[in-house]
Amino acid sequence: MVKHFHQKKVKKTCIFKALKTSFNQITLLIFILFLSSSSISQNDSINKVDEQNQKQGYWIFTNQQKRLPGYKPNQKIEEGTFLNNKKEGKWIFYYRNGNPKHILYYENGVPDGQATFFYKNGKIRETGTWRNNRWVGEYKQYYENGNPKNHFNYDDRGVKNGKQIYFHKNGNPSLIGTWNNGNETDDLAEYKEDGTANTERYKAGPKLDIKNKVDSLQVDSLISEKDSLALKIRKFKKPSEPIAPFDGNGYHEFKDKNGNTTKVGEFEDGLLVNGKIFKYDEKGKLILTKIIKDRDVVKIIRK
Repeated sequence: MVKHFHQKKVKKTCIFKALKTSFNQITLLIFILFLSSSSISQNDSINKVDEQNQKQGYWIFTNQQKRLPGYKPNQKIEEGTFLNNKKEGKWIFYYRNGNPKHILYYENGVPDGQATFFYKNGKIRETGTWRNNRWVGEYKQYYENGNPKNHFNYDDRGVKNGKQIYFHKNGNPSLIGTWNNGNETDDLAEYKEDGTANTERYKAGPKLDIKNKVDSLQVDSLISEKDSLALKIRKFKKPSEPIAPFDGNGYHEFKDKNGNTTKVGEFEDGLLVNGKIFKYDEKGKLILTKIIKDRDVVKIIRK
């Protein structure tokens, strides 16, 4: 009787294990089917065109469509939303390493709003508001090490107004002053990398409290010992202005270090679609011109 009970118990245990295994397999199958249906549903909702063949909704472009050098065929190049065949809202563009290259906000097909550009290592290069083909409002630019490079303030015309700060690579301010209608006023103060006043071109400005030097906003903590207006000099070279963002699309002109135009025309995702490519000899003399139409070289002119 004990043996019979033991056999019955073993049989029940085997049946329970079999049912549990079947249940787990069914659960796994349902989960796989759910993922597949979700993937199909997602694919059905992206890269859509309407009856007029206009792009609508969310789009993801891979290199199979863009054909950019250095990217893998299935690698994501850019993604965002179309409205009536025009980019709208947030768009993300990617480097070959997969990190974001820049994030732009579009309105009616043109960049309009918050714009952030990145280094390949993922750190921010510059950020601000881009409107009517110019920077407006607060603008920040950073070195590749993450320290601030420039902290500017622009009016709605894209003209510098208010407090402007330039930084050394170590994060300490190099030049602080106020701009009025695009011009410097008389309160410019220049500083060395260690934070001490640089009096080669200006009278000493207020001492800096550089305990907090990570973000340019901390530079507002100035210790004013006396009223020391900067002395203007005639031979003052302005620090370089930020370059207007070129996202690889639209009309653009590239120049070499000698100021010669190397490429000019309409670009799409960094590639010249319609325009010209110029080549120069060692003396800077033009020796060759390539005419580009629909991405292809249609004519070569040799001098």
